[in-house]
Amino acid sequence: MEIKVEVISRETIKPSSPTPHHLRTLKLSSRDQGATFLYIPVVFFYAPSTIHATFGGGDDNGDKYDDVFHEISQRLKVSLSETLTLFYPLSGRLKNNLSVDCNDEGADLFEARVINNCRVSDILEAERPSIQGMVPLAPPQLTDYNNAPLSRVQVNFFPCGGVAITVHVSHKISDGAFYSSFIKAWSEIALGSPNTVVPDFTAVSSRFPPIEDFPVTSLTFSGKGPKVVSKKFVVDASKLAELKAETASASVPQPTRVEAVTALFWKCALAASRSRFGGTRKSYALTGAINLRSSHIRKIDVTCQSRFGGTRKSYALTGAINLRSKLIPPLPKHSLGNVVGTFQIIIDNDDDDYESEVTDMSGLVCKLRKGVEESVMQNNNLSTKAPQAKKEYDMEIYFHSSWCRFSLYEADFGWGKPTWVGVVGQGSISPPGITLMDTRDGEGVEIWLALIEEDMAIVEANQELLYYGSPSKDAL
Repeated sequence: MEIKVEVISRETIKPSSPTPHHLRTLKLSSRDQGATFLYIPVVFFYAPSTIHATFGGGDDNGDKYDDVFHEISQRLKVSLSETLTLFYPLSGRLKNNLSVDCNDEGADLFEARVINNCRVSDILEAERPSIQGMVPLAPPQLTDYNNAPLSRVQVNFFPCGGVAITVHVSHKISDGAFYSSFIKAWSEIALGSPNTVVPDFTAVSSRFPPIEDFPVTSLTFSGKGPKVVSKKFVVDASKLAELKAETASASVPQPTRVEAVTALFWKCALAASRSRFGGTRKSYALTGAINLRSSHIRKIDVTCQSRFGGTRKSYALTGAINLRSKLIPPLPKHSLGNVVGTFQIIIDNDDDDYESEVTDMSGLVCKLRKGVEESVMQNNNLSTKAPQAKKEYDMEIYFHSSWCRFSLYEADFGWGKPTWVGVVGQGSISPPGITLMDTRDGEGVEIWLALIEEDMAIVEANQELLYYGSPSKDAL
């Protein structure tokens, strides 16, 4: 089911109180300088039943909800304004990739109506929900970044009475961990609860100061290459317990749920790729993220054998580990910026134990655990030197990111917690990989697979994947 919306209003929301002059200039960290401007895109869906329980009603006629929608809109605007006073950099504008001018220009807020009779339940029940329509206008071009808002919101009203709120924060100054801090603070303010979030805006840039001559890198990807399709699966609590037991080993006796689900995905993806290449030995890399959706998109060449013969160009995405608590000394939990460290797991076609490496899930978990631990060690000796050119790879690359344990389902703005939280991808130009989300009860894992069409046809019929993960609406 594809959502079609009509934008009915656009407004700039400014902080409720002006930012003091001495706080107007905020330095970027060297890590922020290398980050893309792309917006972190998360959509919070609230079912009609949730809205009815708070405001009354129940008629599916959209006109009946105008007063309710107006009240929701006003509450969001007022609370966002108050939140931007606390998170004042999100109201500023980028200044030459060196700093943020905290000038209180504000955040964009769009209001939109769903116009194709799509209901919230239609989205929840779809195996391949298309929620691109929930996203505000396309991101600015590279030359416009200095004038672009660092945060944007789109409030989407369904004719059935449901609501979906898309919240964008630029990856230039925020990673997934800080994004979740912002959402937590905003929902607390909207609900009238005591604010428990105390953001820190200088700790990261003090640890990793900006570089004056930081090289300009390509911050977008063209999306050229085979078409990528997405599909979601859900591993519930009982199946997750089985999977963790299956992937355990003497080296990693208690794998995390992210490790276990990632190993399952990778095993299935490698089986599909090997089938596509006729069993040819290839090198594989899992490049991924733990505890955040990373979009550090850098244009690097990855040459690999094409299913048509010859070579093709692809793109590698760099994921990250949330390092705030892992650095020595640690950084504040709610610190602004991209506090991330990358990891990459490689299966080389020259390895003697290649065949077992691509089929043994417990071995894949061990590789994942080792890669993350090595990344943490390396990032405790970080250099602030400008990044060097990337080398070429001859391998298949998969992107991995996890939004688990970010408590996004706690985002109650005054009409209950979300029925579903989804991350908006890049559609058919997404790179192959996996994104993990909490299920609403916090006990299971929702898997979003993005694979080229040929591989997806194989993976979605994989009996091991179907044993652990359900594509059905009943799992939601």
